[in-house]
Amino acid sequence: MSRFLIKLRRKSVLRLRRLWETRFGSRYRAVPIAMLIGVTAAVAAAILHELVAGLEHCGQLLRNNGSYWATALFFLMPVTGITLSYFSQRLIGGNRYAKSLSPLILSLNRRRTGIPLKETFNHVISSALSVGCGGSAGLEAPSVLTGAAIGANTAGFFGIDRRQKMLMIGCGAAAAISAIFQSPIGGVLFAIEVLLPQFSVAALIPMLISSAVAMVVSRALFYHEPPLFVINPQWRLDAIPYYFLCGIFCALIGVFVIKSVYYISGLLKKTLPAPGRRLLAGGIIMGTILAFFPVLRGQGYYFISRLFHGELEVLQEYCPVLAGLPLPAALAVVVAAAILLKAAVSELTVNSGGDGGIFAPAMFIGAFSGFAFARMINLSGMAELHEANFIVIGMCGVFSAVLRAPLTGIFLIAEVTYSYILLVPLMIVSSVAHAVARFFEPHSIYRKALAEADLLTDDRDQALLRTLSVRVCITPEYTRLAPELNVSQLSRIIEDSPKSDLFPVLNDSGELEGILHLEQITPILLDPRLAGSMLVFDLMEAPKWILNEDDDLSRAMNMLEKSRLEHLPVKNKDGKFMGFVSAVDIFKLYRGLIREADSY
Repeated sequence: MSRFLIKLRRKSVLRLRRLWETRFGSRYRAVPIAMLIGVTAAVAAAILHELVAGLEHCGQLLRNNGSYWATALFFLMPVTGITLSYFSQRLIGGNRYAKSLSPLILSLNRRRTGIPLKETFNHVISSALSVGCGGSAGLEAPSVLTGAAIGANTAGFFGIDRRQKMLMIGCGAAAAISAIFQSPIGGVLFAIEVLLPQFSVAALIPMLISSAVAMVVSRALFYHEPPLFVINPQWRLDAIPYYFLCGIFCALIGVFVIKSVYYISGLLKKTLPAPGRRLLAGGIIMGTILAFFPVLRGQGYYFISRLFHGELEVLQEYCPVLAGLPLPAALAVVVAAAILLKAAVSELTVNSGGDGGIFAPAMFIGAFSGFAFARMINLSGMAELHEANFIVIGMCGVFSAVLRAPLTGIFLIAEVTYSYILLVPLMIVSSVAHAVARFFEPHSIYRKALAEADLLTDDRDQALLRTLSVRVCITPEYTRLAPELNVSQLSRIIEDSPKSDLFPVLNDSGELEGILHLEQITPILLDPRLAGSMLVFDLMEAPKWILNEDDDLSRAMNMLEKSRLEHLPVKNKDGKFMGFVSAVDIFKLYRGLIREADSY
């Protein structure tokens, strides 16, 4: 198969690309490729959607069967789903299977665009098993990772450069969001805000095309009634203060979501480092919570829809343990569980072995948060708020607080719920939630771990230097010295190396033992009395600052500044000396990175 693709690429694809560039110029070659990525991402999204819908239908049949064995199977489905998902991940993806968008964000930040071909389908299988069987997660992260892999491999197939390849990855991500959520504008804004913030406005054109094509194809393949469609009443001026208060409330909920997710993730990895034990224990805990509160199963759009339509008794019906409580008390318990437990169950689903994303859980938590806020205000008698409106803006507020993508939150929620009439309240709540959440938690749920590990930074210079490793800047030409050489022998070597003023002293294994600086040893070289009495070992300086070949240029510049040296030695993984890195060479590369970044 691979040989066939290589021959096809050589004979047809590259020739077609040259004809296109001759006729229309290389500037417009991204347009047809973006359209192709949009179609492919939409097909992948359609397959994922149908798989999840089919599994959810099976679960619904088991729930409605009423028999003991069917009920037992219904409650065991989430654990079974994440178990099957875990084994599919190991079988297809291997040990380095990435479930979060954080590795993709880091790779794009470092200008790394290589994504394996298997990423175009493995997330579809694993996430369908997890979410379709009742696991509490969303489909957006697997869809984005699938779309990004489609974009990267399509771009690689057509042989386009790295800068355009990054743009195609953004096109794939935008198309995936557009197809899954039926939100073309939200998909483009997500790609720009979260994945590729360094790209200019001109990059929007291919992404818009890819997103629009994905929307059209996805509607043609699996058009269905929007699950969150609601006819919202007009927003009122007297409710504006409550929009600000709701934004603050959503920000606090969003910070709680981020911190609870990372706390549970750290606790699971610390107490249960073995994947098998984590799958068993996490699956049992997740299954138990979902057995008590089935409203937390899956993506949760059905229950958000019930909130919109005021069918609150359905929430109680889905929780058998609350059957004996009056509706207000049962509703309070369900809402509290939705706000406080959804993030925990989602993290258990993903970290125990399943696959999924945080979009849907954030929207679910936001919907119940907005409902709770409006209901509390209404019960207090302070005002009479439209609860449906606050369900929508609550979704936007928590989404913006968790993902730190305010524009995406505004347009994604407006497109998903058809609530364009609420754009002004959405703008207020999104901006307030984003600002307040940043005060308590500086980083989004995707960037927090990367920022705390010092892998990502908001400093542009540092970010650019981190895109390249030290090995690309090594000067391998050097004159090697042995520690047992005397001054006379050293003098002859220096005479034969007129351009060198820095000499590494290496042992027989090629390891660095010291460095000779010509300007420091010149007086000794000119003294004939020391010609036979002193050795290189006596003159060399032990290296205090050494770089590894895998270190990035940001670390190299920091070490050069701290050491106040012009050159630093570099060693490889085996400890052998590789060469020197100079501040001048790094600066030259940095200028090239600046020009490349400006071209984005």
